[in-house]
Amino acid sequence: MSIIQGCVPDELKSARVIPLFKKSDKTDVGNYRPVSILNVISKILERVIYDQLDDYLSSRDILYKYQSGFRSKFSTDTCLLHLTDFIRFNLDNGNYVGMVLLDLQKAFDTVDYTILLMKLAALGLNDSAVQWFRSYLSDRQQLVDVAGIFSSQTNIVCGVPQGSILDPILFLIYVNDMHAVVKHKLLLYADDSAILVHGKHIHEVESLLSFELETVSDWLICNKLSLHLGKTESVYLVQNIN
Repeated sequence: MSIIQGCVPDELKSARVIPLFKKSDKTDVGNYRPVSILNVISKILERVIYDQLDDYLSSRDILYKYQSGFRSKFSTDTCLLHLTDFIRFNLDNGNYVGMVLLDLQKAFDTVDYTILLMKLAALGLNDSAVQWFRSYLSDRQQLVDVAGIFSSQTNIVCGVPQGSILDPILFLIYVNDMHAVVKHKLLLYADDSAILVHGKHIHEVESLLSFELETVSDWLICNKLSLHLGKTESVYLVQNIN
């Protein structure tokens, strides 16, 4: 991969975070979405790197084929088509269908830099490219801006840089090997995922889903990610015999 060499200047690694109100009680900090404002010059640099990285991944068909998030020619429609095709095919053949919808807790903000750099190297990026990303991710800082009142700066020790052009593609790389531990159908849309299984009996479906959840749990621990239990759900589907 012919990527820009050298270090990223510290001036390009600072973010100003603005909390945007979403809904409900304005006194609850959980009802605000943090939006990072980054240096314009850093985004120009990131665009150059993104184009090279995206071309590298596409030309080698590296990204998981059922990952529909943040990819050209993929969308929520792509993911839903795979989902409905699987469900209809198996129900038409008299199978039960079981599905677990997984939601990762603050996934983009908990990406571990050491693990991410190891995964970049494992994809075949040369040493200079990996070193560039090491420089890009290290020593990043942010401050919070609330109505013109600024907090003190703090170091960012994990998480892909929010609001950056490289943010989505780096996250896709981070979760790209999740499918290697899932034996049945896995659909991904960025940090949302669905595990799909089928069987002739409901207890068979339950057993398969339990097995998959155990292996995915181990993968999450190894990658320092966690599930949002309040948004993780299981669904069972059966053909309507009426």
